Amino acid sequence: MLLALAAVAMIGLSAWWLGRRAPTGEPVVQPLRTGWRGRLGEEAATALLEGLRALPDQGGPVGPVGIDERAGVVTVADPPCLVSLDLLANLFAARGQAALYDPQATAADLMTRLTAAERPGVLRPRTGWTDGDGFAQAVRKVVCPEGAAAGDERLGALVVVVLDTTMLLDLGGIRERFEDSRARQPGAPDEVVLRSVLSSVIADGGPGLTWTAPPTERQLSGALAIVAPPVPAKG
Repeated sequence: MLLALAAVAMIGLSAWWLGRRAPTGEPVVQPLRTGWRGRLGEEAATALLEGLRALPDQGGPVGPVGIDERAGVVTVADPPCLVSLDLLANLFAARGQAALYDPQATAADLMTRLTAAERPGVLRPRTGWTDGDGFAQAVRKVVCPEGAAAGDERLGALVVVVLDTTMLLDLGGIRERFEDSRARQPGAPDEVVLRSVLSSVIADGGPGLTWTAPPTERQLSGALAIVAPPVPAKG
């Protein structure tokens, strides 16, 4: 059943990633799986990182960024946004020599476009997120029981590496779905409701979640298996 659900979700995710265009008109470029730095080459990769780190000096709408190369994520505090480094690298490469000639202006333009609206590879956490009751920790415990999840919970986002790709979660959006689901199941334990919501979010692949690159069936199955209810031990 889990594999069947993963297969259906995989089809939907691929169609969602490949069949959409950004609101800015920028084409959606499917990330390849050879590593963003390897695809760009050392010179272009260094230029992209240089351009991203220079964003505060460009005077544009995008402020300083945090770069997590291992997870493949660029985090922006203002406006709150997480951007796939894989997606950025592909769009940077598509600009050709112009990107190498002026990486600062290219990075600023790409980040301004990408942070303007949510799209595959770009997560915009809900504004006004607060976590006074440990909801973020509850989600972290489910999606990453080993404790390896990253992200800025104050920003309202969680970053989870799943078998060499990365899942980005909007905690505010997940909380909203959790509250709706819990209201319909008043007798169910919170963890059961939360696992059900997370399973649905991952399978749907829509609002509240995106990936740094479209997940393979194995990666999607792995994510679904992580949030599935524990199998009771046979006595």
